[in-house]
Amino acid sequence: MALKATDVFTPGTYPVHNYVERSQQGLEQALRDALDTPGQLVSLAGPSKSGKTVLVERVVSRDLLIPISGASIEKPQELWTRVLDWMDTPETVITSRSNAATAGAEIESNGSIGLPLLGKAEVGISGHLDGTITTTASAERSRRGLEQVIAEIGNSDFVLFLDDFHYMPRDIQADVAKALKDGVRRGVKTITAAVSHRGDDVLRANPELRGRVRAIDLQYWNKDELAEIAKVGFGALNARASDDLVRIFTTESAGSPQLMQSLCLQTCFVLNLRQAHDGMFPEVINPTKQHLDQILEQTSASTDFRSLVDVLDNGPRTRGTERKTYKFRAGGQGDVYTVILKAAAADPPKLAFSYDDLLERAAKVCDGESPVGSSVITTCSQMAKIALDKFPRERTIDWDESKSVFDLPDPYLMFYLRWSGRLQNTE
Repeated sequence: MALKATDVFTPGTYPVHNYVERSQQGLEQALRDALDTPGQLVSLAGPSKSGKTVLVERVVSRDLLIPISGASIEKPQELWTRVLDWMDTPETVITSRSNAATAGAEIESNGSIGLPLLGKAEVGISGHLDGTITTTASAERSRRGLEQVIAEIGNSDFVLFLDDFHYMPRDIQADVAKALKDGVRRGVKTITAAVSHRGDDVLRANPELRGRVRAIDLQYWNKDELAEIAKVGFGALNARASDDLVRIFTTESAGSPQLMQSLCLQTCFVLNLRQAHDGMFPEVINPTKQHLDQILEQTSASTDFRSLVDVLDNGPRTRGTERKTYKFRAGGQGDVYTVILKAAAADPPKLAFSYDDLLERAAKVCDGESPVGSSVITTCSQMAKIALDKFPRERTIDWDESKSVFDLPDPYLMFYLRWSGRLQNTE
């Protein structure tokens, strides 16, 4: 059966057919060495959509990986409940033991006693005329949390992968970090993962882990690494993407391998390359502008930030005075909040903008007058506050006041601004 495009380009799962090892980074070997070091917790940090989970799945067999999301942990004990759920450990276990003795008459009795190893147990005694007495005790034992996890997977090849550690509330992080320290010390291999700016959360939660944590930092992918995803993936489908197309995709991906996978997959859909080309020579992928626009638009459908962009575009509530509006070169008009979003979405695609860069971009998207510097600074600061207030679990907008840098840490947000058409709906 011919290989399908959906088997090759897999934005949301492990890329079996086009995994790219970032050899210059040495990430795979660093992770293997860290896991092989007894008593060491691995802290993996990197930008959103930079391939942290895929890296872990590359190094650790998925049969041995116990993935737990920090977003699902609201109480410290829930972590170990999730682990035991993954192991399919029953909520309770019935245990029993029997003793035989000699007596002179038949006896039958039932009752409850305390046994050192079984806790509260039901006891049954039966005797027979031959002098044999059998005493049977059965007890119900509940799960034992961390202690049971240590007993089950301590000093084994199983790896606990606690993803999105930063999503847990700070007070929960502290309790979980204490338990992780005990678990790691007793042989439970553990990896935590978080976005770059929260990569030290596990240490901040428990400073006693200092010296016991191996930090591995991922960066955005460079264009050569992203290009390899397309080269290997299309090659598996007996096809070859043109150099121009790969150049566009590596630029638009903004360092995200997941976004690169999405662009390649949508290319297969738009150009009807849904399974491997059966020709003698590779099929050359070189879409028309119309097809390229369709590919970019369809890819933006998987990067939906509509709610966030709506609140950013609206800005904070005004009291009495209406905001000044500006005309756009592409048509329509909007206030300074729309101007900043359009400036961030302009060519060339970027994830971070200096104050001067943002001013220049704002001037280019406006037809005539554009916002002054003080207005741009105030707007960037307000946008960061709005994003934090409305979407506290996501770091989508950041304004570094000391450096005057406007940052979009998530490549998917940048792509949505550029290609969803949402910013074209300005009056």
